[in-house]
Amino acid sequence: MCRFLVDETPIRVHTNLEHKGIPFPKDQAMGVYSSIWNADDWATQGGRVKTDWTHAPFIATYKDFEINACEVAVPVTSTENAKKCASSEDKKYWWDEPMLNELTIHQSHQLIWVRANHMVYDYCADTARFPAIPLECVRHHH
Repeated sequence: MCRFLVDETPIRVHTNLEHKGIPFPKDQAMGVYSSIWNADDWATQGGRVKTDWTHAPFIATYKDFEINACEVAVPVTSTENAKKCASSEDKKYWWDEPMLNELTIHQSHQLIWVRANHMVYDYCADTARFPAIPLECVRHHH
């Protein structure tokens, strides 16, 4: 499972469902990217909320940004990365702990709250742009 947290609150979760044929990014280095783009024709409540360009230029900044993961030197092959970040019998990484395979009840409630109060666009629900629901969007309950 990949979890994305802001101030210890989960905002996105991507579960490993490779056994169901859904790709999961486990054999390559991951990075974090962000951008500001004009998506007011599709990502702002179906185009109902338009960007107010009088507030431009828009600037995004990060404060106290921390990534808690396995650091990998660049460039590196996916094989080298997998070996470096995979657990062995004598060493276990925090992300391999069984308790991290699912959210706690509190974290699940936080994620529901974040989605209800802050999510303005969900590509999994955008049937106009994606008539066929992407595989990773199919909800699986265990």
